[in-house]
Amino acid sequence: MLNILFLFALTIMGNAQTEEYAASILKMQKLNGSLATYDMIFNQLKKAKPNVSDSAWTVVKKDVYDIQVEKLNQQLIPVYQKHFTLDDIKALIAFYESPIGKKLAEKTPLITGESMQISQKWGMALMQEIQSYLDKRGLDKPPFGIQKMKNNK
Repeated sequence: MLNILFLFALTIMGNAQTEEYAASILKMQKLNGSLATYDMIFNQLKKAKPNVSDSAWTVVKKDVYDIQVEKLNQQLIPVYQKHFTLDDIKALIAFYESPIGKKLAEKTPLITGESMQISQKWGMALMQEIQSYLDKRGLDKPPFGIQKMKNNK
């Protein structure tokens, strides 16, 4: 009987820790701007469907999007647990509540947006440079079947 009570107590404690961890992850996401990213995604979805009314989007957000975001967050908790202890998450929360943490959270979307633009340009230039390099050395040859089809034309 004592073993059963002990296992029951461990289960309750484990659930409480899991709930605390999940709540801490949510708090960290609010502080670090992750949840704001979800809002940006939703706004992009709205822009992709301009014929849908704002009132319809309000319902879609409540009935579909918010539920799916919650499901995503539940799926992400084990990922965080794999890499961070509850104490780690609490330390991150403390950081994001600090002035520099708040600044990081505020500036990260701006830095990300600017970095993505630079990275896209860089990636396109890199691909052109690689293609030029391959062409100059005759290293970019089509697969055998495609080359044979070109020669038959």
